[in-house]
Amino acid sequence: MKKTDVPNKDFFYATLEGAELIMKPHCACGNPLLEDYYCEKCQELCRCTEIRCKDKKVFDHVNGMLTSNKRFHNFTAVLDKE
Repeated sequence: MKKTDVPNKDFFYATLEGAELIMKPHCACGNPLLEDYYCEKCQELCRCTEIRCKDKKVFDHVNGMLTSNKRFHNFTAVLDKE
């Protein structure tokens, strides 16, 4: 499956473990990614710019991080639709 067939974006799935933010990269197809961000299923290099947050608490934490740090200006935070 090629990226052009997938309407979603590559994304990080964000959770909080204690006070620590954990962000795991995923391809738009849903496949988890390793450190090199290469999707074995799509055979493409991914670029994660969306952060899907597990719940409202995580969303508020991530949104605060995005608005306070200019390095994250290309990222967007969304609440995950479970």
